[in-house]
Amino acid sequence: MRFLGLGLSDRVPGAKMVWLFREHLIQAGAIDGLFNCFDVILQNAGYLPMSGQILDTTLVEAPKQRNTNDEKTDLRAGRIPQDWQDKPVKLSHKDHHAR
Repeated sequence: MRFLGLGLSDRVPGAKMVWLFREHLIQAGAIDGLFNCFDVILQNAGYLPMSGQILDTTLVEAPKQRNTNDEKTDLRAGRIPQDWQDKPVKLSHKDHHAR
């Protein structure tokens, strides 16, 4: 198992070293560009990066919502599809706000 090219027996940089590296990236004006590139890589791999959401280093693929054409039509019109109204559990797991 490897992370950032480190093996299990390799020395890992401490928190201060990581913080200093981050500070150098900020001073160089590079941190935003790097994280934007990282977000694109994660998205292309099927992950949904969200700020403030890291709990541990485990990445899990976000489930894809697949709405039927009728459901999409209802949503575009600002209506909640009838099937969703009859299934409160499904309704609670769907984003039903019109966009």
